[in-house]
Amino acid sequence: MDSVEESRKQELSEYIDCLLNAWCHRRCLKALRYLLQAWPMPSGLADDWSNLGVSLKDVRTFARDELTPYETEQLERLIHAVEAVTCRES
Repeated sequence: MDSVEESRKQELSEYIDCLLNAWCHRRCLKALRYLLQAWPMPSGLADDWSNLGVSLKDVRTFARDELTPYETEQLERLIHAVEAVTCRES
């Protein structure tokens, strides 16, 4: 794995942590429930990234009403970025 890919994964982790902090602060329990099923990732292998993608999509589906417009936009970006990571690791 190259340093650019590692840097990208670190950036994704930081975005996820920011969302988690905001959701904890506002007590967005549905969003937290779905994301914390896959985060933090135990090993960071392809299956973990795939599970994270599923959890992010579950947040989009089941907790959209708890998110701000900015968070909804960030969530969409994260979903696409995680899908890109998953495709590269498959």
